[in-house]
Amino acid sequence: MTALVSYYPNLVRVISRALAMALLLSMGVLPSFSIFGEMNPEPVEAKPMPAIESAWVAMQAQLAVEALESASEISDIEQRDVASRWIKSIAKIVAEHLEVSSKDLERAWLQSDLSRQRALFAALTQLGVPYKTNADEPGKALDCSALIKFAWSSAGLKMPRGSAQQYAFGERVKSSEVRLGDLAWYPGHISMSLGLENLVIQAPTNGRSVEVHHIDESRVNWVRWVDPTA
Repeated sequence: MTALVSYYPNLVRVISRALAMALLLSMGVLPSFSIFGEMNPEPVEAKPMPAIESAWVAMQAQLAVEALESASEISDIEQRDVASRWIKSIAKIVAEHLEVSSKDLERAWLQSDLSRQRALFAALTQLGVPYKTNADEPGKALDCSALIKFAWSSAGLKMPRGSAQQYAFGERVKSSEVRLGDLAWYPGHISMSLGLENLVIQAPTNGRSVEVHHIDESRVNWVRWVDPTA
């Protein structure tokens, strides 16, 4: 409940929105979050994704993870079909928050290979988990490199801890060639690409939680991209 209150001081409004979302989902309708109030998104660093939306994305991502685990015996093509069932709805909410094209984001996710989709879903299950320096407790507290390790380890790729170690683990790629799951590094911090230019998921800093994020223009030139699968 603390997380909800931190985003919505008015508890009655939180409950009413949650009930409205539950009703729509029970009817098989993907909610457009504009119905919960006017949205004039500010940059992600200034306005984290509201707790209800963040929790909904994390829940859908967890369902996708579990579905793929259950489908581990079928072909990769069939598993990609399973993944696609969640991609469209999740991409819509993430794109709305980051003010990018949901079609472009959806396309980037659908065109990625299964391991990158798995890493994406795993990372998204951690949305809203608090950042804590040196923490490596998925679902409770994470630092930036712990999030990356968890996401890619969930996709079968064993990653070291530490942002510098993870940067050295991968192979440099041009910013124009970045794909879903590639890593964005600058000294002291690492995050994971969402497949579109400068969009990442990250565990940012103390006082914030795992979030989707648009890298600020002032920092773009500092970022170095690496492919952890190379």
